[in-house]
Amino acid sequence: MKSTILKTSLILAVILVTTSSLYAQLPPGFGDTNVDDTTAPAPISGLVALGVIVGATIGYKKLK
Repeated sequence: MKSTILKTSLILAVILVTTSSLYAQLPPGFGDTNVDDTTAPAPISGLVALGVIVGATIGYKKLK
């Protein structure tokens, strides 16, 4: 039981650290350089990533 909790918390920590660098918007494509876009891309909230992780965990447990 303790080993399972340790593994789960370690996986959760790794996923939270790796998803912190995701962005909601991509740079303009197709080589168009005439775009006057000076705003920085908005980062995805950490709660969204946490919700996805929790949902995946619940789904995985239901499949077991």
